[in-house]
Amino acid sequence: MSGKTILFLGAETFHAYTWKSGALSGAQRFADSAEGKEHFAAFLRNHPYPAYLLTDLIEEDFRHETVPHLHGGDRSELIRRKFEQFYRNTPFRQASLLQRQKEGRRDDEMLFSALTNPALITPWLNIMLAQNIPLVGIYSVPNISAPLTWNSPSEHLLLLSWEKHAGLRQTYFDARLLRFSRLTPIVAGSSFSEQVATEAVRTQQYLKSLSLIPVGQALDVYIICHANDRRELEVKLSDNPDMRYAYLDIRELGQRFKSNAACEDSDATPLLLHLLATKPQRSNYAAAAHTHFFQLLQLRRSLHWLSAALAAASLLWSAANIWEGRWLNADNESLKAQANQLSQQAQQVAQGFPNTLAAASDMKTAVLLARKLENYSPPPQKILDGLGKSMGDFPRVRISQLSWQASAAADLAPQNGVVPIYPAQVILLGGELTEFAAGDYRNALNYLERFQRSLEQRGYGVTALALPLDISPKGSFTASAGDTRAKPAQFSLKLVWRPAP
Repeated sequence: MSGKTILFLGAETFHAYTWKSGALSGAQRFADSAEGKEHFAAFLRNHPYPAYLLTDLIEEDFRHETVPHLHGGDRSELIRRKFEQFYRNTPFRQASLLQRQKEGRRDDEMLFSALTNPALITPWLNIMLAQNIPLVGIYSVPNISAPLTWNSPSEHLLLLSWEKHAGLRQTYFDARLLRFSRLTPIVAGSSFSEQVATEAVRTQQYLKSLSLIPVGQALDVYIICHANDRRELEVKLSDNPDMRYAYLDIRELGQRFKSNAACEDSDATPLLLHLLATKPQRSNYAAAAHTHFFQLLQLRRSLHWLSAALAAASLLWSAANIWEGRWLNADNESLKAQANQLSQQAQQVAQGFPNTLAAASDMKTAVLLARKLENYSPPPQKILDGLGKSMGDFPRVRISQLSWQASAAADLAPQNGVVPIYPAQVILLGGELTEFAAGDYRNALNYLERFQRSLEQRGYGVTALALPLDISPKGSFTASAGDTRAKPAQFSLKLVWRPAP
């Protein structure tokens, strides 16, 4: 949908506008009667666009509260209790976080507000729901007018705007945060300037009574008006220590916010409706039940965008597959050409060596002989692998001689009923221990014993042929207490390696 429906509900009037291409159409007024509601239903049937409802009613209440800083369900429950306490009889209510205090418990300063007379809104809302109109939100003039104050340096500002179908709206901002607003109906026989002069002073006194304006602080009053009304206002209003007046030209505001409204007088209604259509605020008085059809519209739009994205991705994927298929086909043709070239080269080589091909029986005999040779003599790396690892664990062992040979036939006896593949290999190992202190044979024998156990754990059969000290019953040794000459701790071992069965 390319358009929007902008609705304005005043004190005694209800108007509808259409918004297309950045322009607002003329107003259509609907009376608060059965006939007027029928005309409104017919209007919605012809304009089924997303709808924005702007209200400017006397029955709008504001309450400033300081509450504990909470999160999640606790915060929602606190807000619900406050709603039940302040606005039990209306569903059109909202809670806005103004700021968090910087000292003490750092509580939240909240603004609770509501449209306290739902009977003014519900009949029109029911018609929209019956027509399945996607309602975006229910807004009020104080919320919509907030962007008009964003460029103001004033900390305490009272914004005055006149809506000819509602009255004089006065909204108070503290540090650009909405705090309070009131609507004064139009008084018959009273001019715009006279009503501004009277009501601005009353509002300033009311704000002081609520201690919203610090003592000694002046209130800046910004008045949205036409140039013709400004001259009359400047005559009747003058600055004083408590109030300072400034004027916002309604045409200049329209140009700043790119409004196409003519602005022939001080009526700010077209400007506010333009702000609603272009800069809607997130906070509004509509509940989830009121915006149900708008949520469905957003979901439908999201699905359409998702479908379009999937379709585009599918097209890209298909194009990529087609391109890859063509590339693979071309590569396949290139591989076929290379294969044909290699086949021709092989034929040329075969023709140059006609007698090099061996018979299948000869090849079989060669393979069997190679296997027998491999079974008879295992590779040295396989035999010495465990010995090398053990020497890495015992760095004090230094080898001076190493030899091995295949064992005799007796060593080929079956092990656990299984004849080994290879004959046993006998390794003669001779060497000495480094870092041997003179006479410290106990340490040397212990070290060699651990070395032998390491070899046994790696599959070797170990027999000690000679040790640094002969501790057998037939051995003998003598030593002198004064003999400190270092003698080498020499040893000799016989290792028998058998392959695992």
